[in-house]
Amino acid sequence: HYALSLELFDLAATCALTNGDFVSLKLLSEQVIEYGRTYADKLNILYLSACALAFSKLPESIEKGIDVLANLGIELRGHESNMEACVQETKDLLSFYTDDEILNTRPMTDPTMMIAMKFLGKLGVGMCQIMPKSSPYVMQRIIQLSLLHGMSPVSPI
Repeated sequence: HYALSLELFDLAATCALTNGDFVSLKLLSEQVIEYGRTYADKLNILYLSACALAFSKLPESIEKGIDVLANLGIELRGHESNMEACVQETKDLLSFYTDDEILNTRPMTDPTMMIAMKFLGKLGVGMCQIMPKSSPYVMQRIIQLSLLHGMSPVSPI
């Protein structure tokens, strides 16, 4: 009954975060992090924990998100760019696609990539406040990953 238990813990943690019950969220998170079989099984709990941290400790929340993304092969450290360069690189990337190709891009189906996109979306918002020079690169990565892996609810199109 592992899959059912994991889903129930994820849902309970989501409810705890929604209700602002950070003590319950912490207890639920600790259980999943300790007993989760794979890193992928722990991703949603890590995301919810990062969201909870954002309320009071935004720099820690961002660092946690950056660490998770690095574990998924999406490196964000050391990528401060100016806005104009990111806009130009994004325009260059999009120039290879027609409007119809972009609008008809397949939906994202990889659950690990979908949670990575959620992390990126959350990071983009937080980084605007405390690391504004890194924020354009995060948005650019969201676009790149959307074109490569399909559109998700976080995709900008």
